[in-house]
Amino acid sequence: MDKIQNEGSVHNQSIESVEALTKRNLVVYESFFSHPAGIIDDPDDNWIERLLTSVDLTKHKGTLDLLINSPGGNPTTAEKIILTCRSYADSFRVIVPSSAMSAATLIAMGSDAIVMTPTAEIGPIDPQMRMQTPQGPISRSAAAWVDAYRDLVNKMQQAIVNQQPPHPYAEMLRKLDPSWIQVCLKARQLAEKIAADYLHKHMLKGHTPEEVQEVVKHFLTEGEEFAHGRAIRSEKARQYGLTVETIEQGSPLWVAVVTLHARCEHYLQTRGHAKYFACRSGGINISVKQMQIS
Repeated sequence: MDKIQNEGSVHNQSIESVEALTKRNLVVYESFFSHPAGIIDDPDDNWIERLLTSVDLTKHKGTLDLLINSPGGNPTTAEKIILTCRSYADSFRVIVPSSAMSAATLIAMGSDAIVMTPTAEIGPIDPQMRMQTPQGPISRSAAAWVDAYRDLVNKMQQAIVNQQPPHPYAEMLRKLDPSWIQVCLKARQLAEKIAADYLHKHMLKGHTPEEVQEVVKHFLTEGEEFAHGRAIRSEKARQYGLTVETIEQGSPLWVAVVTLHARCEHYLQTRGHAKYFACRSGGINISVKQMQIS
C-alpha cells in the first residue's frame, strides 16, 4: 500500500482505470464498518446524486456502476439509492469488491447485474437497526431484536407456567420498547418488498412473482436459520437465482477493482471517516462524531 500517494486524486485516477476496462461510469460508496455512522442511512442517496451531477456521464452514456462496500443499514435509503442511480442510467450494475451486506445486498438486488470478486460476499437482507442507548448507538439486525424480545416473552410465560419468578425476564423486557420491535418487524417486511419489487422490474424481469419470491426467500431464511452476516459468495448467489458476474482473479479488472477498494478502505480507516463517496471528478468524506447530551 502506497500510503503517501493514497489521496483523493489517486482515487479518481483509480476510478478512471476501472472505467477504462468496463467502458462504464463508476461511483464508489465505501464504508468504515467499525464506525457507528458507517451504515447506510439518510442522506446517502443525496451524496451519490451530488457526485452524479458533478461528473460527465456522457463519457460512457447510459451506464452506471456502483462499487459498494457496506455492512448495510436502512432499507428505505437503499431503495432511494436504487432509484437515484437508475434515474441517471439505462444500465445499472453493482460491483462488490469485498462485502455488501443487508441493505447493501438490497441495492445490489435493484441492479441489472452484480459484479463480484471471487472473495466478495453479499448476505441476508435482514436490515441493520441502530438504537440509541445511554452508552451510545448500537446496531443489530432486525431479526436479532425481534428474536430477543420473543425469547424473553416465552421464558417469562414458561416461568409463570412452572410457578417460578418471572421478574428477571420482565425486567429485561422493560428495556425493550415494544414499539421498537414493531419498527424492526416493519423494516424486515419493507426489505422483503423492496427486494421482490426491484428484482421483478429489472434483474429478474420476465420471471413470475412466485419465482421472484422464491429468490427473495433464500436471502431471508439464510439470516433466520444461520447468521445475519453469513457470507453468500458469487456461486451461491447465482444458485439462489441472481444475475452475477465473477471477476477473474488476477485479471486487469480484478487488479483495478481490488486496488481501488484497498486504497479507499485504507483512506477511511486512517482518517476515521464513516463513509467515502467518490467518482472520477472528486469525492465526499462523511465524518460523524458521537455527542453525549446530558
